[in-house]
Amino acid sequence: MSDLLVIAPHPDDAEIHAGGLIAAHVRLGRSVAIVDATAGELGSRGTRETRAVEAAAAATDLGASRENLGLPDGGLVAGDLAQRAAIVAAIRRHRPRTIVTLSGNARHPDHIALADLVRAAVKAAALHKLGELPAVADVRLWFVEAELPLLPTLLVPLTAADWQRKMRAVARYGSQLIGSSGPETSISRPGFAGWIEARGRTWGWQAGADYAEALSGPEAARTVDLCLV
Repeated sequence: MSDLLVIAPHPDDAEIHAGGLIAAHVRLGRSVAIVDATAGELGSRGTRETRAVEAAAAATDLGASRENLGLPDGGLVAGDLAQRAAIVAAIRRHRPRTIVTLSGNARHPDHIALADLVRAAVKAAALHKLGELPAVADVRLWFVEAELPLLPTLLVPLTAADWQRKMRAVARYGSQLIGSSGPETSISRPGFAGWIEARGRTWGWQAGADYAEALSGPEAARTVDLCLV
């Protein structure tokens, strides 16, 4: 069982968008699992193998477990029953209290599709006659801010130490960041680290903390503590 399950489209998405949330959970003694839907094999930089090594190191930095579903990079499709079944099985293996995935307010088609897939999978995971693993219900679902701005319903305050741990994990993805070889991407540009820092500090100002990450809920608001569980 995991207190928090973060379902991300590609290796590095969990760290970039929810790394502080993961670090805060671990600091408070909660268990966290990261599930990457794809291996990022279509990425403009790096290889499947390199990204797998980077992802493992980043998860260790954050104190989280990690697995990869092996779904097709660039081929996530909302409504695909086989892809939904893979996510349902992951939810049932980890039996989390809370799931976080990227908001569908995004540009990348995999980010958009995964938001819909996870939303459907959370309900499907509760259907007792669907699939082989035991059903799991009453799972809270939150969407974390992706590459486009989010109007949040929840800000998760983070300490400076949480943020430092997040950024150490992001830095593990050397094949994707500035200084690596390959075509320019949004995260290989010189201003990428500054954008992440500015976003975290802006939400932190609103939350009365050093940093914060922004989330929204697909359902009615609930009373939750600092880290959602």
